Amino acid sequence: MASKKKGKKDTVAKPGKTKLERGRSRETVGDPQTEHSREYYIVHMKDLEFQLEKYKQKCDELEVKQKDFSYQYSSLEEDRKDIVLYLKQTLTQKEDEVFDLSEQLLGLQQAKEAEKVSLEKQLAQLRQDFQEKKDQLTSENMVLVGKLTSLDEFRMQREELMERLSKQEEQLKKQSKEHQLVIQNLEKKNVLEKDRVKKEMHQHMAAIAAELKLVSERNIPGTTMRAIHENMSVTAQLSRLSHKIQVLLEENQLLKEREEQLKWEMTALKPLLNDKTRRSLSNQKVLHQLSLRCDEQSVELKEYVKSQTLYAQLEEDHGALQKDLNSLRQDLASLKEELEQNNTKADKLRKDLQREKDIREQLEAVQQEAVMALCQALKEVPKEKDTVTMILSRRNQLMKNLLVVLDNATLLGKGPVLTEFFKKIAPLHEYKTGLQSCPEVCIQNRKKITNCPERCNRLMLPILIQETVQSAKR
Repeated sequence: MASKKKGKKDTVAKPGKTKLERGRSRETVGDPQTEHSREYYIVHMKDLEFQLEKYKQKCDELEVKQKDFSYQYSSLEEDRKDIVLYLKQTLTQKEDEVFDLSEQLLGLQQAKEAEKVSLEKQLAQLRQDFQEKKDQLTSENMVLVGKLTSLDEFRMQREELMERLSKQEEQLKKQSKEHQLVIQNLEKKNVLEKDRVKKEMHQHMAAIAAELKLVSERNIPGTTMRAIHENMSVTAQLSRLSHKIQVLLEENQLLKEREEQLKWEMTALKPLLNDKTRRSLSNQKVLHQLSLRCDEQSVELKEYVKSQTLYAQLEEDHGALQKDLNSLRQDLASLKEELEQNNTKADKLRKDLQREKDIREQLEAVQQEAVMALCQALKEVPKEKDTVTMILSRRNQLMKNLLVVLDNATLLGKGPVLTEFFKKIAPLHEYKTGLQSCPEVCIQNRKKITNCPERCNRLMLPILIQETVQSAKR
């Protein structure tokens, strides 16, 4: 009793002490078994205060992130507005282009119809003129064909004679050139052969003389026999060369006789050639007249071909205009499809933006609820006059609020499932202090029942705060 009164006097004497210090003084005056756990609670409370500061810092970071998110959302909203404005401008531009193209298409159709009518009239007139000219030219060609058939026979005979004459002249010239070349080659060979034989004889004689000088005393009969044999071989070579020269001279004589015969044939053919020439001149005059007539007809035929080409070109232009018209229609259809796609994209972007707005509002509501629950949890401090039932009820209410926040986050797909949360939280009730768990201490030591809920609440509160912050982050 004396110690309790003394403790009361101390509390009265020092009114500046906090509730925590008064609680510590009571625990010091109380049971001495709690002296060891008191230091543990002090360290644990400091740890919890450090965690509280850490969570406050995380809360500030979340606020900064929320501001960044709002800034990003505003930038996305501006980008969306710019995109919508750009799409509207593009749409108006495409509509103007479609209108211009439709006007151009209408003008082209009208011009095409007018040009088609005029071209059809020209084509009908040209066909009529060409048919008349064709009939006239056909009748004239029939007359000219009869005249040309008589000229073809004469032309063929003249060409045959001229070909024979030209062939004979060419053959004669060719043979004379060949004979001259052969004679020149033979003469050159003969001269070269003579020079070579002379040189060989001189060299051989010089060699024989030198050899005779060397072996004149020993082998005079042998050297004489060799000289005789060599002289015989040289004479044999000279006889062969003379025979070849005789053969070449005979061939040259035959070629000269052939040349004389060809000259005689040419003189015999000259009168016939003159006669054929006179006839050819008369035929050339007729051919000149016919060629002039053919030139006139060819000019008319070229005009006809030119008109046909012009008609084909007009048909090609008509086909090209038709293709351009089809391509313009396809471009118009593609522009309409692109416009529909742009409208669909714009509607989709509007829906996505509205969905993001709804999700953002829901997330902001969940965030506000989490902040309120966290603030309430951080401000919650058990009082001396609170009973165990009041402490447990406040703790249960706090846990309900936190669970409601977690349920809302889970519904949005931004938080953990409730069953997983209970699996994580359930083992915390078996937190041990010293040798016994919290429920066992509460049952066995009834004197500490006022401290047990406070301790359990302080042990579970940081865990609940941590889970709530993590769910808000998700």
